[in-house]
Amino acid sequence: MGNKLWEMVEKGKVVTVLLVVQAALAGVIVFYKLAVVDGMSMRVLIAYRFIFATACVTPLAFVFERESKAKLTRKVMFLGCLSGLFG
Repeated sequence: MGNKLWEMVEKGKVVTVLLVVQAALAGVIVFYKLAVVDGMSMRVLIAYRFIFATACVTPLAFVFERESKAKLTRKVMFLGCLSGLFG
């Protein structure tokens, strides 16, 4: 009985996280629509989105990937520039 209850709790966690993520994405879409209707430029909105995403993800990358940093060689820099150029 205890194992079945534990499995239900684990499945419930996954479903709960998925629902929270979907609700957050729906909220972001609503706020984007409100900002654009109110007169904000779409380019400025996208720039804010990228700035906020960078500010949130960069510290996480430094914390979780601090032991497995790749060396920054010329080839890596060149490939990064090509990737940025061609999207």
